[in-house]
Amino acid sequence: MRVLLYSDLDAASIPGFQKLRSALEADNFRQADVRKIGDNLYRARLNKRDRVLFSLYRHAHETCCLILEYLRNHAYERSRFLAGDAVIDEDKIPRLQAPEEAEAAPLSYLHPTRERFHLLDKILTFDDEQEAIFASPSPLVIIGSAGSGKTALILEKLKQAIGDVLYVSLSSYLVTSARELYYAHGYDNPDQSVDFLSFQELLETIQVPQGRQVENRDFQDWFQRHRQGSGLSDSHKLYEEIRGVITGATTASGWRSREEYLELGVKQSIFPEAERPRVYDLFERYLAFLGEQGLYDPNLVAHDHLALVQPGYDFVVIDEVQDITNVQLYLILKSLREPGQFLLSGDANQIVHPNFFSWASVKSLFFHEHDLTRHGEVVRILHANYRNAPLVTALANRILKIKHARFGSVDRESNYLIHSAVEQSGQVQLLENRETLKRELDNRTARSTRFAVIVLHPAQKEEARRWFRTPLVFSIQEAKGLEYDSAILYNVISEDADMFQAITQGVAPEDLEREELDYRRGKDKHDKSLEIYKFFINALYVAVTRAVRNVYLVETQLDHPLLQLLNVASLEGELQLQQDDSSLEDWQHEARRLELQGKDEQAQAIREQILDEQPVPWTVLDRAGFEELRHQALVEGGKKQRLEVFEYALLHHHRPTLNALAEAGFKPALNDKAKAAHQLHRNHFMSYEMSHPTAVLRDTQRYGVDHRIRFGLTPLMIAARLGNSALVAQLIERGANPTLTTNNGFTALHFALEQAMLDDTFARQRFPALYPLLAPASLNVQVDGRLVKLDRRLMETFLLELLQAMFYRHLGPVLAWNHGYTAQDIEGWVSRLPDSVLPARRKRRAYLSSVLAKNEIQREDRYNRKLFLRLRRGHYVLNPALKLRDGASWIGLHERFLLEDLGIRRSAERLSSQEIRLFDADFLRRQDQYQQDTLKTQRGTLLSLGAGSQGGQ
Repeated sequence: MRVLLYSDLDAASIPGFQKLRSALEADNFRQADVRKIGDNLYRARLNKRDRVLFSLYRHAHETCCLILEYLRNHAYERSRFLAGDAVIDEDKIPRLQAPEEAEAAPLSYLHPTRERFHLLDKILTFDDEQEAIFASPSPLVIIGSAGSGKTALILEKLKQAIGDVLYVSLSSYLVTSARELYYAHGYDNPDQSVDFLSFQELLETIQVPQGRQVENRDFQDWFQRHRQGSGLSDSHKLYEEIRGVITGATTASGWRSREEYLELGVKQSIFPEAERPRVYDLFERYLAFLGEQGLYDPNLVAHDHLALVQPGYDFVVIDEVQDITNVQLYLILKSLREPGQFLLSGDANQIVHPNFFSWASVKSLFFHEHDLTRHGEVVRILHANYRNAPLVTALANRILKIKHARFGSVDRESNYLIHSAVEQSGQVQLLENRETLKRELDNRTARSTRFAVIVLHPAQKEEARRWFRTPLVFSIQEAKGLEYDSAILYNVISEDADMFQAITQGVAPEDLEREELDYRRGKDKHDKSLEIYKFFINALYVAVTRAVRNVYLVETQLDHPLLQLLNVASLEGELQLQQDDSSLEDWQHEARRLELQGKDEQAQAIREQILDEQPVPWTVLDRAGFEELRHQALVEGGKKQRLEVFEYALLHHHRPTLNALAEAGFKPALNDKAKAAHQLHRNHFMSYEMSHPTAVLRDTQRYGVDHRIRFGLTPLMIAARLGNSALVAQLIERGANPTLTTNNGFTALHFALEQAMLDDTFARQRFPALYPLLAPASLNVQVDGRLVKLDRRLMETFLLELLQAMFYRHLGPVLAWNHGYTAQDIEGWVSRLPDSVLPARRKRRAYLSSVLAKNEIQREDRYNRKLFLRLRRGHYVLNPALKLRDGASWIGLHERFLLEDLGIRRSAERLSSQEIRLFDADFLRRQDQYQQDTLKTQRGTLLSLGAGSQGGQ
């Protein structure tokens, strides 16, 4: 049996490893004392104390042993690959005598000779091209198609970096996915601190722009209103000129002046010289539009931020670099402490966003701004594709050959073909756009999450929906970044037949019979063909490569010259396609996945068309509804409303209401609150505690997985509060959103944390399974007008969540005496948590005190995140000026966690005037007028607390 080692393992430091390796290679499991301890996880015995963990995989009819981890002294609880609280009783686990007794998982690719493997969310061995790139120093530019393994490769390169590291991409979904891959299986690197940021988040870490970022739909709506009389008709072309040419370059001001723009060379603009004055006229109107609507253009903000950005990173990775502009790239690279410590990754053949990107312009930026690169960049190209089936890859290559034959080489970096490393051949079929065939195709795919319909332009989606009932209908720009098992390209070529016919001009079939692309530039510099048709040929390439296995081209003009050049076989006979219906759970999961990627239109279509979600038949108590019900119960004396108000107050720990009901002599409010909460659970949430919560899941199908009960909680919040981790996992798998908040600002995690702090058994037995399911990858807060992104791995993040969870339970009783949270309080709470949730060192009082002090707003420290305000020695509260992310906008801390809900009579007893003045001075000295106004609003909230909380006391 072949034995491979995880790249992080040093075999020389493992005593007795060579002897163990020899036993495994000889298939002698008896000598290695092999026992199964998890799902495809085995342990072998090194000696009396030490163990090795490994997995078994099968590739090309060969079983391989992949050594994962070395454990000293039976320390299974420290394993990255076992649950932190795993208890392994070796005497009760039977031995395996031979590899045949174990189940080896299939592995799609394994290098035939390499002895090391890498690990993200799955096993990786690099091919020779990838290995050469992995061993190359920075700076580095990695180019490869979708499915070439770029992201996996750059994440493994990222692990080699030391110090402060940045991973950035335009897509926030890609950033989140990359982070999850990076930290899969508990990966930890103490030599680095990594920020995973979208480009918008990077801008916000420098300074949060005012307003909302302009989107493509905003531009399209604006253009339609100004199109008449402009002499211009192509909105995409205009947007690309504005984003990529006028504002995208690194100029002294935020954009090129009219004179600079009109003097550009013929290859530096999409438009001919005669049309540029009209383009600039519209650009000036666009600037006015941004100001009128409170929108901002990321290019213009990037220009402004060039004067503000400070070198703060030792290494930077930019993924999908073809989606960003030169000025954005320049801003990112200016954040480096040392020039040249960067890695770029992308594919210019996938450009469908309007940004005028080219590798030539990137190299030109490096040439003119040589301080960015140190000693120049190294370009490496990946030719293998590990995602798309061979026939799909062949079609994609055919498109690249046509592009090359028609326009010549775009640049040296995009002058390559790809080959598929996938075993299944897949299918590519041309189908005539006729009613019977479309209905047949629709009947077999309409309820499957594995099929997507792709059109070229957003306006064409409506026509596609007339024939295809699937909610998964995308324009090409929406489809970028997605992948589906099969893609139906609906009239992509026929709807723009003239454009695609122009693309084929002068291209003969024999021009495409080549295995490599030779480098040759177009002869006529004044020829704008590539700029005019680039979107169309790139869009077709992107649409095809969205399909993992099968592509179906439904076209009206089967004799179109481009289809003839693509050499796609037309359907003869019956459609060979089995009906494929996905489960409702699959559709719930797909809706959530699309929401996370910003595809709200398709997610909503899933809920309406497939899930058939209905509005809940009860009135959900929002804040206003609760106040009205509270008035009826407390002021009007409504006895019927008192119990409901009491139950609401219990769930939200609304102290003013609990106090008022107790003062009114309401018996349940006078009794033990824990017993009252237990009775509330029995009355309303019994179905959430069952091992098979059929009723709960049925309601999620009927009303949506994130529907609200009468008290404003989602099913996920209730399951988290009750500690049912199995149900929490099911709900998240079906697409439940853990970031949703209820009326008191709590997320599902806050409900679970609150219960853990109140109940030792809950903390020890239930919370460890809940925490990794509910804790977000990161928290975004705004401090001093800047985004601070707190990764889940930071202690500051845990403290922020904990102090929010204890806001009502703890802060109300102590704040009246000018007390806050102390390290001693926190130590008492977290001491009950197992080490799998929080390591022992992080639960010590001295450590907790240091974290609080390090992040106190008045402290002068480069790494101070300013999360806490010190009221007095050792007593802290959350910084009242914090802002929390609320969808696309921000909300003040005490707009979410209302101070009046603490039930305190007089705010003057909480903050002395001296402390308020210190608090003000600290902020007024550092912030511009915008931050001053924010502070004044927060201080006003603090000072009005007493007046706002008098009722019902």
